[in-house]
Amino acid sequence: MFSRLFCLGCVLGLLSWFGAASHAQQLPAGVLPAHPVRSISPADEDFTDLAFLPAEIGAARVVMLGEPTHGEGSVTEAKIRLLRFLQRRMGFTTVAFESGFYEVGQAQRLIEAGTPVREALAGSLFPIWTGTQEFQAIQPLLGSGGLRVAGFDNQLSGEFQGELLEELEAFLQPEKGAQAISYDYLDECISAMGEMGLFPPTHQPALFNAQLNKARRLLEKVAGGPQAARRERAAFWLQTLRSLQALAHDYAQHDNAAKDSASFRAADSNPRDAQMADNLLWYLRQHPQEKVVCWGALPHFANRVEAFDNAELRAYQPMGRAVKAALGPDAVYVLGTLAGGGSHRFGGRGPEQLIPPPAAGSLEAELLSRPGEYQFVSLKHDAPGRVLTTYAFEYRPLSGPWSEVVDGFLFLRNCQPPHPVQLAAAPETAPAATPAAPPTSPARPLPGPVLRPRGPAGSAVLTLSGTIIDRRSGQPVPFATVALPAEGKGAVADAQGRFQLAVPRGATVQVSSIGYETVTLPAAAVTGRVQLTPAAYALGPVRVTAQSQDPRRILKKVIAALPTNYETQDYTAQLYTRRRLIRFDTLRFAVEYVSQIFEPAGFRSWDGGFLMLGPQQTHQVQQKHVLQRSARPLRSDELMQGGHGFFSVSTDPVRISPLFRRRALSRYQLRLDSIEQHGGETYYRLRFEAKRPNHRTTGSYLTSGYAGTLLIRQQDYAVVRYEARWQYDTVQHNAVARKYHGRPGLVAQLYNEVYSASWQTHTVEYQRGANGRYHALSSLGQALTQGHVLGGAAFYDQKSCEQYLTPLPAGSPHPDHKLQPELEAGELQQLTKVPERPEFWDAYQRPVPAAAPTTP
Repeated sequence: MFSRLFCLGCVLGLLSWFGAASHAQQLPAGVLPAHPVRSISPADEDFTDLAFLPAEIGAARVVMLGEPTHGEGSVTEAKIRLLRFLQRRMGFTTVAFESGFYEVGQAQRLIEAGTPVREALAGSLFPIWTGTQEFQAIQPLLGSGGLRVAGFDNQLSGEFQGELLEELEAFLQPEKGAQAISYDYLDECISAMGEMGLFPPTHQPALFNAQLNKARRLLEKVAGGPQAARRERAAFWLQTLRSLQALAHDYAQHDNAAKDSASFRAADSNPRDAQMADNLLWYLRQHPQEKVVCWGALPHFANRVEAFDNAELRAYQPMGRAVKAALGPDAVYVLGTLAGGGSHRFGGRGPEQLIPPPAAGSLEAELLSRPGEYQFVSLKHDAPGRVLTTYAFEYRPLSGPWSEVVDGFLFLRNCQPPHPVQLAAAPETAPAATPAAPPTSPARPLPGPVLRPRGPAGSAVLTLSGTIIDRRSGQPVPFATVALPAEGKGAVADAQGRFQLAVPRGATVQVSSIGYETVTLPAAAVTGRVQLTPAAYALGPVRVTAQSQDPRRILKKVIAALPTNYETQDYTAQLYTRRRLIRFDTLRFAVEYVSQIFEPAGFRSWDGGFLMLGPQQTHQVQQKHVLQRSARPLRSDELMQGGHGFFSVSTDPVRISPLFRRRALSRYQLRLDSIEQHGGETYYRLRFEAKRPNHRTTGSYLTSGYAGTLLIRQQDYAVVRYEARWQYDTVQHNAVARKYHGRPGLVAQLYNEVYSASWQTHTVEYQRGANGRYHALSSLGQALTQGHVLGGAAFYDQKSCEQYLTPLPAGSPHPDHKLQPELEAGELQQLTKVPERPEFWDAYQRPVPAAAPTTP
């Protein structure tokens, strides 16, 4: 989530507001000298144009490379070239990022252990850089024989935050008293801080600190112990805990999540800046031989902003000021960037904004009047104390003695925004043609009651009626669905489980309700009672065990066989989807549509992986049929829940679930539930449950439980059926919603409902294709949410998304977002633009689940 970045955005916005109140002033008499710079290309290693920099920077041990916003691709390129120069010509050894202290520290350890730089950065840095194509040029500078990486931010920035407590627990495990630490409590707090950018209202900072202090005392003991390696690591952990405590205190005391750009003040960032300075200074003390280049936003690197004639800025204390005060003014060099024109775009994915033309008398206007694309001006040596007007903070004019704030500026005549990182290359093909109807894709038959006809013999239409009940409790199942899959029609039972539906003789009927096994059977008769069996997801008593079979060993073999069992190359499929939204006993909306999807080689994550760096699926909706129109426009969140099973990108858990990552195995409880025989073959039924439900274990946010079952074919260790349930953390959600209700800021907009129940399930069937590899055949996502809008109406919503996939031959034409930019929109957005064609649906053969055999 990007909410943790909003603090920086608010600071920049405020600085822009301050600047807007300042008027451009004429440069004082005397021309400000400038050094021409030939190139900003990271590949340009001819540094003759930068020969002036060693004298400019002098003996500084720290160089801070700042940027006006986080939206300049050209500035990223320029900074990488400067970084290469500082490494090659001035002996700098570390690049420290405005990203998580722990996460980037973990990235350095992984790089030293052989992990590819790209992968290490993807799990540690903020996406505003790593999600851009321009930033990729930094990778050759890092790793073995290159620059080390470090982080100085106390905000949690990457996927590696999920490993923090696991590693801490393992590190302290040998120490007496480690068992007294409540890691679960710490995990709940840290997860909320990382996912939502706030301290959870359901928890107490004092208890959080008490648990961290238990760990601190043990770490202090290790830090004074005899083992050098453990002493060094303990020192890192002590600083990590100090940084976490500062973050928790900041979130709990200042509660920036409740503020927007209008109410946020520059001084609200002071606690963060202070801890960023403390983290950087710690790194410099621990590594006295290292020379460090800092990478981040210029406002954080600024020195004496109180030199500006503005009361609010005088209250701001940026980290650059603290670091200069600690090391000395000549030990730190602050280098900012200016632009004369062009555009910028936050993180490469926001709206593009033009850089305003600088006013006459500003430093940018003066530099624009001179020849050359790039120039460098020294404020430290050539303009000490001079009042200048620049647009260095988010392209708004700000006047004052800039030499007290920044030491030098690199000027770019024209600046371009960053570009999203390029995905894995795929063959260029023409847009896909409208598909023919796919063959029927039968799903796994499930046992169920037998329906018997009601009405005169020989009638072409049967009227089915009865009550749907829970097989175990005998109680009615409210608002269950009775559907005709072949026609996309159905009915909803009432609160007492009663239903009535007219169906053609010989039709196949599907009865379902969230949290129950779906029943598919022929419409032969009605007994008055249709029984549904509750689905079991959590670990329970073992029915059949085999002492020689270790469930962890079985799942390891499943993971090891993934490259052989499942498609790893380009994959194209035809997809049929049916969505429903039921509110209480009323079908509010239903739609079916046919699409084509393309997954490039290496697709393993629904959003391209953390920071969206990896291959992504392309989805093209081609035909749609609205079965039940909504009385009002629906928001996309009203048709989905958490994402798993509700979009084509999340259809295949083997590809995207953290359960199928070797490094994550220790995060689950596993149990071999049974060994079964089907069709002469042996299958393992394996149950799993996340030990600590968080994003790293569930693939979703704000979860209090994640459990399910896997049906695994023994012969090749392929998963042929996956069933899972996510329990939403309603306690945490409701506490946040109530705390921020009626207050400004994005949190109040996102959390405007409270829930009494909220959970979702996902069931997937796999089939082995002609090429010997398995693919998802069918997917069923279901969700239930019950509660009320704060200050509004109650709701009881059931959502479902059925998907049936038919693989297309290798090399088939496929949708390509490069040729069709409109496909960048998601499938729900595409639905609003695709016209309905009744003639297509008149001839279309819908996938129908296989019915259970009729019992005499």
